Amino acid sequence: MKSLFFILIVCLIYSCNFSQKDEPAFNPRNKNYKDFVYIDANTFKIADTAFFPMMVNYKVEPLMIDSNVVISPAKYYEYTTQYEYDSKDSIMQQMSAHFQLMKDLGFNTIRVCMDVLSKDVEGYYYHSSKPVYLKKHNEKILQALDELLSIAQSMKLRIMLLVKSPLDKELMDFTISVMKRFSENSTLFCYDFMNEPLYFDPAKERNKYDAQEIVAEWKCAMDKYAPHQLFTIGFSEPIEVFEWDPFIMPVDFVQFHTYHPLRVPNEIWWYSHYIGKPWIIGETSFSVDNDSLPYEMQTYFMKEVFQYALNCGASGFGWWEFQDAYDVHFEAQYSGLMNHEGRTKTSKGEYIIGSLKPAAYEVNNLKKYTPQKEWRAVNYYNMLGYDNILLKGTILEKETKQPIEGAVIRGWNENWSIGLNTYTDENGEFTLYSNDVCVHFEISAPGMSKIKFDSVVNYTVVTENYSLDSLPNKNLEYHDISYKPFLMNDTTLFVFKSDMFDKAKMEGILGVFYLEKMK
Repeated sequence: MKSLFFILIVCLIYSCNFSQKDEPAFNPRNKNYKDFVYIDANTFKIADTAFFPMMVNYKVEPLMIDSNVVISPAKYYEYTTQYEYDSKDSIMQQMSAHFQLMKDLGFNTIRVCMDVLSKDVEGYYYHSSKPVYLKKHNEKILQALDELLSIAQSMKLRIMLLVKSPLDKELMDFTISVMKRFSENSTLFCYDFMNEPLYFDPAKERNKYDAQEIVAEWKCAMDKYAPHQLFTIGFSEPIEVFEWDPFIMPVDFVQFHTYHPLRVPNEIWWYSHYIGKPWIIGETSFSVDNDSLPYEMQTYFMKEVFQYALNCGASGFGWWEFQDAYDVHFEAQYSGLMNHEGRTKTSKGEYIIGSLKPAAYEVNNLKKYTPQKEWRAVNYYNMLGYDNILLKGTILEKETKQPIEGAVIRGWNENWSIGLNTYTDENGEFTLYSNDVCVHFEISAPGMSKIKFDSVVNYTVVTENYSLDSLPNKNLEYHDISYKPFLMNDTTLFVFKSDMFDKAKMEGILGVFYLEKMK
C-alpha cells in the first residue's frame, strides 16, 4: 500500500514539473478571475455573484463539409435519420436556433457531448461521410469548436465540454490542444473528462489507486494548460466507489447521472452525504411518449428531482437531453424535452422541427424553488423493493473497529446476471435485499479499501411455505421493476409506501467485514 502511494507521489511530481515560464502564476479555479466560473465553498460563482448551472445535454458530431470541419447537432436533431442541413452556414444557423431555444426555456449551461470516436490505422476519428481525424484535422476541429463557443458566448450560455477520456497519448495530445486553444475562453467553463467510468472505462477492472493516478494526471494538465477552467467526471451509480471513487478523485466538483424513480432520491442522498465535494446532477430524465406514459409524468419527475437535489445541497442541475433520440430502447428514446412532431418557434423567430413537451416549460419555474429540510427516502436500504431474501452484515474500519457509514455493498447471483446494492447506516450495519441468492460480493466505501469475495450463506425461513427453490421473480432486474406500485399517491413520485421495503421470505447473515483507510 505504501509503495503504491510513493509511486503516485513520484508520478505527480514529474507530471506536474513544469518550467517556471510555463507554470501559471496562480490557480484561479477557486478564485475570482475575470469572467470565469469558480467555486466558493459549494457554490459556483462568476465575479462575486452565485451561478447555478441549469444545464441541458446536447450531442454534437463533427462533420467534414467542403474540406472544413463543422460541428453539427446530432443527426436525430431535428430529423430522426438524417442531417437536416449540409452547409456550414445552415448548420450554424440550426445550432444557433437550438441554443436560443435552450436560453428561452431557462437554461444557462449546455453540456456539449462530443466524446464518440472510432479508431483505425490513422488514429481516432469522428464519424461522418468523411472521417474527421483528431491528428490530421486538429486545427479544423479547434476552429469548429471556436465557432460553437462563439454562438454560446453571444447568448451568454456556458459550456461544459465532454471529451473522449484522454487515456492514451493521442487522446491526451488532442485534449491538451483544446485546453491551450481555449484557456482564456470563459464560455467554456468546464471539461468533463469521462462519461460514466462504471460503464465506459475500457479497462475491465481497475484499482482505486490506478484511477486516482489517472485523474491526478488530468488535474496536472488542467493546472498547466487550462488553469481558469474547472474539470469534472460524470459518475453514474454509487458503485463507482469500487474503482473510480469520487471521494479521492482530485476533480473540482462531481457530477453524477441518475434516472430510475426508485433509485433517484437514494443515489442523490448517497452522493450528497459521502463524497465530500461540491456536486451537481449532470444527467437525469424520465422517458415519456404521451402514449404508454403521459407527458405530465416527465414534468412531475423533473420538478421533484430538482427539489430533492436542492434540499440535499446540489450546486447545479442537468437534464438528458435536448430532443428525443431515435431507434433505441424506450428509456433513452423519449428522454428529451422535444419530440419530432410539428415545429417550434424561438424568441428570435427561428423554427425547429419538433414540439416542446410540458417539462420544457417547467425549467424557469424551478428557479423559484426555495430549498427545504432534506429527508431520506424510505427505500434507501432496499431501493427496488426486493422481498425474497435479506442478508445482514456489518462493516467496520480495520484499525479503529469503528462503524463505517455510507459503505456500498454489491451482490450478484451465481451467474452474474442480476446485481443489486445497498448502503451501511450510522452503525456500519447493512441490509441487502434480493430476489435471487447472492453468491458474489463487493464492498467498499469512500476513501476506503475494497474487498471482493464469494460466499455461500445459510438461510432461515421467515415466511412459511417458501424455500430457496420456490422463490418467485428470481430474474427480476431493475429495468423491469415499475415504480408505480410503490407510490403513496399518483402525483408525488418520491413518496413511497414504507411497508413495501422491509419484507423477506428468507434471511441470512453475511458477517462482519473490515475496510482500511486509503493512505
